[in-house]
Amino acid sequence: MKIYKPFGPTIGKTKLTLSAVDRLNKFSEQVSNNKRLSKRYDYDHRLVGSMKQQFRIPSKILKIGIEKQIIKSVKDYYDKTLNIKVKKIRIEKAWIVSQFAGDFNPPHLHRGNISGVGYLKIPSSIKRNKEKDLAGLISFFDGRVSLPRNSPPLVKHRETFKPRVGDLYIFPSFLMHDVHPFRGDGERRCFSFNAFVDA
Repeated sequence: MKIYKPFGPTIGKTKLTLSAVDRLNKFSEQVSNNKRLSKRYDYDHRLVGSMKQQFRIPSKILKIGIEKQIIKSVKDYYDKTLNIKVKKIRIEKAWIVSQFAGDFNPPHLHRGNISGVGYLKIPSSIKRNKEKDLAGLISFFDGRVSLPRNSPPLVKHRETFKPRVGDLYIFPSFLMHDVHPFRGDGERRCFSFNAFVDA
């Protein structure tokens, strides 16, 4: 796991296995292509994003698809950032977000102690740097800003990452973040989770 500490809260970055990405993508395709499943797993009413489709990952899919990797990654995060051995991790919720051109996620935070976002599918316009500015990227930010505003900043308050398939970011649930809209064709697909940790 690579650790980023651009400001107070620490961001961890690791990699998902290809089999985990494949399992979650397969589940996502099944839900997206089935009106009954889309309605059953719909999670849009619980999330702030302006997205085409957001749906929860049921526990049976979580267990066979990604749970062990999430738990290992959270343990690694606590060990490498705080030198703390975790006793218990309970994943509260996990969900998939399908983002298309114009969709965005405004600044928000999560429930729990620790959260994560993993990337499953990225449009070619983002991969090939054909987007402008921050389009399609995720930004994490701390609320502190340096004053006075006309002097060089003393505190870095924003860190932005270009998503790549298989990337998994782990961060404190209180850390604000947003997702910028992109303009190109295709789907930007990710999953997120919230967890409670006993350490």
